[in-house]
Amino acid sequence: MVVDAMTTWWDGVEEWLTSLSFVPQILVCAAVVVPLAIGLSYLMNLLVDTSFRVVDRRESTESDSGEH
Repeated sequence: MVVDAMTTWWDGVEEWLTSLSFVPQILVCAAVVVPLAIGLSYLMNLLVDTSFRVVDRRESTESDSGEH
């Protein structure tokens, strides 16, 4: 039921988008893709930064205990 509703909605969006001329298509896609790309890059940066902090914490703990 939910999948059918989303499929119907997406078909309507796709039909509307393809009915536009080239320039409005580019503007609409850019208005959607650019914020999504910025958000995704922010989340990836947060994930990598957190991962490096965890690894660095482990290495400094091992160095403090005298293990290499």
